[in-house]
Amino acid sequence: MTLPMRRFLTSFLAVCAISGASLAQDSYPNRGIQLIVGLAPGGLADQTARLLAPGLSKELGQSVVVENRAGANGALAARQVAEAAPDGYTLMVVLDATLVIGPALGSTVNFDPVKDFTPIARVIDTPMAVGANPRLDARNLAELLALSKKPGAKEIFYGSAGTGSSGHLVGEYIKQLTGLKMTHVPYKGAGPAITDALGGHIDLVISSVSTELPFAEAGTLRLLAITGDKKLTQLPDAPTAQESSLPQLKGFNVQAWAGLVGPPNLPPTIVQKLHKAVSDSLADPDLVSRFGVVSATVATGSPQDFGRQIATEAAQWQKVVDKANLKIE
Repeated sequence: MTLPMRRFLTSFLAVCAISGASLAQDSYPNRGIQLIVGLAPGGLADQTARLLAPGLSKELGQSVVVENRAGANGALAARQVAEAAPDGYTLMVVLDATLVIGPALGSTVNFDPVKDFTPIARVIDTPMAVGANPRLDARNLAELLALSKKPGAKEIFYGSAGTGSSGHLVGEYIKQLTGLKMTHVPYKGAGPAITDALGGHIDLVISSVSTELPFAEAGTLRLLAITGDKKLTQLPDAPTAQESSLPQLKGFNVQAWAGLVGPPNLPPTIVQKLHKAVSDSLADPDLVSRFGVVSATVATGSPQDFGRQIATEAAQWQKVVDKANLKIE
């Protein structure tokens, strides 16, 4: 084969490859989509995926199948998604605890939250709650801070769903901002932590609002603070952290979230199709209401907004972890 012919053939094949990739993107999706959840069924990530999947299926015209691949707080599934083909057929509903807190703790996580994923859409936000046994002599964070600093005060213990959980990190962050003196007690899930708080074995529990809400409504748990910037419709008397009158918590707004990501280098045309499908699905009042049942609000914003949030929070939680000298091996 002559040199000119080889050059022609090389150029022809390159054009064909580009055309083929473009055609694949234009026809996306033309088969079913896997929606991976890296945690067990029943949790926030799983609930989000299963509520979102029908709407995505309707908007995209293809089946969207939720698949749970639990392990290492979602890190195993996240690694698998990070290594998947960037074709839009393997996606993940991921929590902030997996994507931005896990890597900060330097555990078995072997992915970069910014470089190894394509952000598509933040789906929901949900605040955390600082719940106390009603016998504790404090009704908000300012009173809790004063109680912890009283001469001869007994040690205050707070529980969470485990070392490195969102509740744990929120507790450490509040401690760092205010000087609050309290000791963390890790549990294997928020449920056991709440049980011990109700029984008086620990003073506080920090977990998702949806987990604590039934006990707060029943009066067996007192909410000292909501970590979001808005009050709860169900419990309007529960103060936000900002309302504690502590200047260190002015503007405090820390929420757990669930979002949709894909492998790195996902083509922009596919990202936009998926983002539109999410946005159109979340415009359904019935879906908004169903998320409200678990104290979650639907999120808005572009893929770029979501990417910036991931980068910002990854840096923020890294600072909290480093200051608290927290590590999970």
